[in-house]
Amino acid sequence: MRALVTGVTGFVGGHLCEHLVAAGDLVVGISASGRWPAVLAHLNRSVRIESCDLADVDESHLSKLLNRKQPEVIYHLAAQSNPHASLSDPRGTWALNLGGTLNLLEAVKAAALEPRPRVILVSSGVCYGNPAPEHLPVKEDCPLRPNNPYAASKAAADLLGIQHHLAHGTDVVMVRPFNHAGPRQSPTYVLAALAHQVAEVEAGRKAYLEIGNLEVVRDFTDVRDVVRGYRLLAQHGKPGEIYNLGSGRGTKLADALDHLITLSRQPVEVRIDPARMRPVDQPLLVADASKLRAATRWEPVYSMEQTLVDMLDNCRSGLSSPQ
Repeated sequence: MRALVTGVTGFVGGHLCEHLVAAGDLVVGISASGRWPAVLAHLNRSVRIESCDLADVDESHLSKLLNRKQPEVIYHLAAQSNPHASLSDPRGTWALNLGGTLNLLEAVKAAALEPRPRVILVSSGVCYGNPAPEHLPVKEDCPLRPNNPYAASKAAADLLGIQHHLAHGTDVVMVRPFNHAGPRQSPTYVLAALAHQVAEVEAGRKAYLEIGNLEVVRDFTDVRDVVRGYRLLAQHGKPGEIYNLGSGRGTKLADALDHLITLSRQPVEVRIDPARMRPVDQPLLVADASKLRAATRWEPVYSMEQTLVDMLDNCRSGLSSPQ
C-alpha cells in the first residue's frame, strides 16, 4: 500500500514506519519539523518526510500534497499526545488535535484522489475518562467523560471523523488505543520514566528513583503490537466505525516498577515525589478490544515483561551513547 503518516517523527510514528516498510508498503510522512530525529535517522533511507504543520496549514497546500503523494491510506498520528502537558496548554492541544484533524479531513475531501484514501484516525482510550465499574473492561459504547484537554480534543476529533464519514463519505476508521509503551518512548510517559530512572541509577547518574502514584492500573500494549493493529484496520476496518485497541490486561504501575527493579544491575532506592502526583488520575482503565479482534484477528505478541526488558535495554543504550 502507498501510505502517508502524519506525526511521522514521533514515538509511534517511527515504529509504524518500521512496520509498514517491513510489510512492503511505500511510505511517506509529514511532520512540523520535516526531518528525522537522530534516534530515527535510519528511516531516512526508506521514508521521505515533507514539512507540514497540520495546526497551521493552508487547505489547498495540503490537498496538493495529497495529490502528489497519492496515498491509499493515511495514518493520522499528529497530535499533542501528553494528557498531563495538555493541562498547561489546552489551546495548543485543541488547535492540533481537533484543528489539525479538521484540516486533514477537509484536504482529503478537496483532493482529486480516486478512490479516496482510507484515513486511520488515531484517538485514545483516555476519552472514556474514569469509567464506572459496570463499564469495565471498556467497550466502544462506554460513555465518554474526558477529564483533560487531550482526552476531550481526541473525543471531539472522533466525532468529527464520524461526521465527515456520514456527510461526505470520507473513508475514516477511528481507533482508540489504550496506554502503550516500548523502546524509544519519551520519559514524559510513566513506564518510560521508570525505565529511564532505573538505567540512570545503574549508571550512577541518579542516587534514587522518584515516583508518583503507582496504585493506578493501566492496560499497556507494546507499541509494536499497536502499530500492527493500525495496519490491520487499514486493511479490514469498517468505515465510520470506532475500535478499541488494548491488551485487555490491567497492570498496576507498582508491579511494573517491581519487575524493572528485578532487572536492574544495581539496588534501587525508591522515593515518592509529590510533583509527580497528577491532579486527575484514573484508578483503573482496561480495554475490551473484542471488536478489533473480530474484525482483524489481531492479538498482542509482546508480553509486558518483554516490553519492560526492551525499554530498559534501550534506556541503557541511550545513556551509554556519546552525548
